[in-house]
Amino acid sequence: MLYTLIFLLFSTNLVLSARHPALPPFLLGRPTAGGFLRHADKLHNFEEFDGAIAGLTQKTIQQPVDNFQTSNGETYEQRYWYNGNYTQNKNIVFLMIQGEGPATDRWVSYPGYQYLQWAKEFGADVFQLEHRCFGQSRPYKDTSFPGIKVCTMEQALRDIHNFIGKMNTQYNFKNPKWITFGGSYPGTLSALFRAEFSGDTVGAVASSAPLQWTLDFFQYAQVVESVLRQTDVNCWSAVNTAFTNMQQLSLSETGILKLNDYFQLSPPFQTGNYTQRDIDNFFANLYSFFQGVVQYTYDGRSDATIGGLNVKNLCGKMTDATVPDVITRVNNTINWINQMNGDPVGPFQNSYDDMMTVLKNVTFDDESAVPGDIAANRGWMWLCCNELGVLQTTDQGRNIFQQTVPLNYFIDMCTEMFDPSVDIKYIRDKNIQTLYAHGGNAGYQATNVVLPNGLFDPWHVLGTNNTDSVNHMTPISISGAAHCSDMYPVYDGEPVALKAARQTIHDEIKYFLGL
Repeated sequence: MLYTLIFLLFSTNLVLSARHPALPPFLLGRPTAGGFLRHADKLHNFEEFDGAIAGLTQKTIQQPVDNFQTSNGETYEQRYWYNGNYTQNKNIVFLMIQGEGPATDRWVSYPGYQYLQWAKEFGADVFQLEHRCFGQSRPYKDTSFPGIKVCTMEQALRDIHNFIGKMNTQYNFKNPKWITFGGSYPGTLSALFRAEFSGDTVGAVASSAPLQWTLDFFQYAQVVESVLRQTDVNCWSAVNTAFTNMQQLSLSETGILKLNDYFQLSPPFQTGNYTQRDIDNFFANLYSFFQGVVQYTYDGRSDATIGGLNVKNLCGKMTDATVPDVITRVNNTINWINQMNGDPVGPFQNSYDDMMTVLKNVTFDDESAVPGDIAANRGWMWLCCNELGVLQTTDQGRNIFQQTVPLNYFIDMCTEMFDPSVDIKYIRDKNIQTLYAHGGNAGYQATNVVLPNGLFDPWHVLGTNNTDSVNHMTPISISGAAHCSDMYPVYDGEPVALKAARQTIHDEIKYFLGL
């Protein structure tokens, strides 16, 4: 009997757009342009086949606006893609479902990605599904409150279930075998879908998947600090000294004004015209640059990271003995990161109010190069404020970033962005509900699931090490690897542990399929 393999790859999408100038490079661990799997302008010779994907089509299906209140009959159009270039007419199908960003055709068509190499090996049809409330998949015309309340992880899981059923019927798949894949937040969806809708699938791969969602994610900074120390203890010391000195400057008006000169702040701090929130915002923006490099260090996602946007070279900037002042080294490091990412190099954007103006905009910014890319930051913030938490503070006590990014900074953002009812109690209670709805203290449990995590990725601390060899629940810890590194093409000089990790994933997929 021929079986159908459907790989649901829950993944944020490659988006080639610059970040909005009022936004920091990172917001709650997510790049503000392009989502978790952001790429630089050049991607592994993608241009060689760009526009030549003959078997690629884009369509939509109708989904309930609210999967749990369907009596009113409201529906929306959810976007998906089909790639038939790998099929061997064996009822084998791969389906990629996007995460917290607009979908394009890259993750469903670039053959270097690992899951598409496996699609070719197994002769699979390939699908991709866009996440509700991102890109063109819009339950409502905008993201205003309270309509945005339908933009949840629970709704997304139900959308996937509906989609599987509709594709089984539409494409007449017989005895299908579905396997879900995902990276980052979509990795969570992949893992949870396997646990909660096991009748729809035979297995799942959940790369860099947070499962123990926590409100105050101070552990993120702990991992960043650890990676810097492992890379170069002198780098760790330089960052520690720089942030200590900057925090000390922030305690007086004279010191605050000196920060203007160090970073060409735009707008600058002005005498008697700044608040503690403005100071917190300055440090949160600074910290986000270090987050971005460590989270993606040594991955194979783009020419930038392959070409040197990594923690080793960051430490080279922070230990540059030709620049005696460590705060100046921080500014030089920021300029280098912007240059490597293709972002403007120049004055340091420092306006909390300008940032919030962007995040409070409820439109889908269809005028942008990638429609919905800027709006996706609001969507990600809603997922975090409403369910996921992961507010990345530096509140863990003595650390190299000091106590510069407090929890209240993010709580105030949530309340201001959405509604006065979205306060600390609302956010805390919703986060607790999410945690305990999907494992709680007992931890995540499922059959036939692979859970790879790079140990240099700060998100790995929210993953799981629960192992069940009998039921093929297989976590993989990848030394020296970054966020979702196992999903990308192989490249010379990559962390050596990636090869074995990919082989384990491949072997588990074969087991799921009974091959």
